Amino acid sequence: MKIEFEKRTPDGATQQPNDERHSTRFFDDVRTALAALAPSGSRIKPIGFDNVDIFLRDGYRVTDEDCDVIIARGGEREFGAARAYGDGCKILLAPTHAHFAAAVGAYRTLDGAFAHSFRCPPPDAVAFDENDCDRNLASLFAETVNLDLCAFDYIFATLMQGRRPDTETVNEIGKLVAELTSTLRPITKDRTLAAKALVRAGRRAARIVAARPELLHCSGAAQTAEALRMLCRAEDRSIGMRGETELLLAVYVADFYVKWLACGDGFDFPPDNNRRIDSLCEYFGADLRRACIHASPIYPPMRMRLYEYRRDEFRTELTRRLATVKQRQNAAWQVFKRLYPDDGYGLKTLIDKTDLPICLALAPDVFAAESMLSFIKQTGRLERYII
Repeated sequence: MKIEFEKRTPDGATQQPNDERHSTRFFDDVRTALAALAPSGSRIKPIGFDNVDIFLRDGYRVTDEDCDVIIARGGEREFGAARAYGDGCKILLAPTHAHFAAAVGAYRTLDGAFAHSFRCPPPDAVAFDENDCDRNLASLFAETVNLDLCAFDYIFATLMQGRRPDTETVNEIGKLVAELTSTLRPITKDRTLAAKALVRAGRRAARIVAARPELLHCSGAAQTAEALRMLCRAEDRSIGMRGETELLLAVYVADFYVKWLACGDGFDFPPDNNRRIDSLCEYFGADLRRACIHASPIYPPMRMRLYEYRRDEFRTELTRRLATVKQRQNAAWQVFKRLYPDDGYGLKTLIDKTDLPICLALAPDVFAAESMLSFIKQTGRLERYII
């Protein structure tokens, strides 16, 4: 159930995304990044910019055709467009979301109802400008907090596979979440100061994820958020931004993990993938062929017995780590709500709780990740939520 990335470069050649020749440089603003990577007079293609006068004043030529430098401002959609474009030096300006995806060679596109992941060489430069930040500060903060559950699921996956996890990186993420929460608590209503703090945190998070790309979108909450997006798309309903939606779901997923670790002995029956595929088509409007491709295969009995043994062996350690994640979630929740102009009142109706069971149950077959939720699917414990 590992995320399978299609490795591609703009010219179609296979390329490892962490090639040292493509190491990403970090800058404080896009003009500094451009000056460092391309001389004046170079042809540039801006994506996501309302005003390109700043580049013209610096002596660069703006074009929609062949270019020397591609500059994308925004989130995953703009970043994906830049990465999928042809040859050329790539600079990403990250004022909005996808801070963490900015410095890695990964992006997601929609493939029908499903989101599909691709990999290519990382961008040449990423700019984090403290004076250029998305107005939805709550969602930006939520994306940082969501890394905490990604780190827990990463720990779980590595232990199940018999590998030693990178606890230093996991502890660094926990420290980042705790420090950002503490920094924002007294300044939630000062949007200028809060925005600067969030951009600085986004830069730290980007460096962490650049070193550990497997942390990207690997949590059960990220899987469930993708399932909810598909459900709302199928029913023509609106949905919140990914960061805020994922944090709301992360609270439920973490509680679900706690309960499962407390009483998760044995398994019910192997999951019924035929039924699950039918449910993907019925509830999420998925194409049958795509649903069959995305459905995660059932583990063979020997592998399940080994994983169950390791789960029991590391149960105490996992429970302790999850309790720490929950503590940071609870502290971050108050800050998250107060970053909204209405202090979080609108969050009451952002997610319909009746959608949670089916999204939780089908999440492992919507977006593949080596999460605890994917393992719980293998035990058959999610089948009861499929109506």
